[in-house]
Amino acid sequence: MASETDLNMNALRERLESLRGATSFEERCDGVWMEAPDLDVEAMMREMNAEGFRLATMTGRQAPEGETTIMYHFNRGPHLLHFKTRSHGGSHPSLALVSHPASWCERELHDFFAVKFDGHPNLVPLFRPACLNEGFFRDDITPENGPENGPEASQA
Repeated sequence: MASETDLNMNALRERLESLRGATSFEERCDGVWMEAPDLDVEAMMREMNAEGFRLATMTGRQAPEGETTIMYHFNRGPHLLHFKTRSHGGSHPSLALVSHPASWCERELHDFFAVKFDGHPNLVPLFRPACLNEGFFRDDITPENGPENGPEASQA
């Protein structure tokens, strides 16, 4: 017989899988993952907040064509849920206004990968020294071609 916690988690998973751009979850050794490049992250955050999950951190990885893979990592007790999304045109919706941790994480990802988080109230450098261009973790952005001249600029 399923526990109440299992039933609640199953209901949450069903709601999350019904969001715009969502895909199915996959059980992995480090938690439950959804790979959904077009996920409605604002709706995802509302669901996670309503269920008492906390945004533990966000991570990023360079993706092809000037884009960035953005991963959201949530926990509630022993439950770990991860969402793997992607920027589009070098931009991604900001969750800073509904999640204080997202504000800091988005600033870090902006520093490292030059992602523009649409709607972020204060997207100023967090870690980046003034002598480095934004996106200094990307191998497709160099001091000579900076983010304003990099691959995403050619798509505009």
